Amino acid sequence: MGLLKSLFRSRNEDNNVNIIEWKNLEIITDIDGIIGQSESNTIVIFKHSTRCGISSSVLRRFEKQANPLPDQTIFYLLNVIQHRNISNEISQRFSIHHESPQLMIIKQRKVIAHDSHYEILNIDLSNY
Repeated sequence: MGLLKSLFRSRNEDNNVNIIEWKNLEIITDIDGIIGQSESNTIVIFKHSTRCGISSSVLRRFEKQANPLPDQTIFYLLNVIQHRNISNEISQRFSIHHESPQLMIIKQRKVIAHDSHYEILNIDLSNY
């Protein structure tokens, strides 16, 4: 398992955490495909800084509370330290200021919800 994948590996049920199958967002040209997927799926993008304790804490807590995981939802994890250009492109396309951590929910090619830092934990995925 690569270093990046091991950093973003979801925790297992033994730790009372849902298993989110994160797809790493690492190629800027994938953004168009992800936006296209939002026509039939709910897309969740978590912008994560591997250098930020708040980001790590929010990610763990988000994984823990995302219960049950909604059907037709695809989860993307973006390492903003390694891929700031992708984060900037997403921010520009959706006119949303970059923050980290930041969670965005995309449906029908539009961001329908987003928040940052601990406010992410107030987002109820079952509403989308």
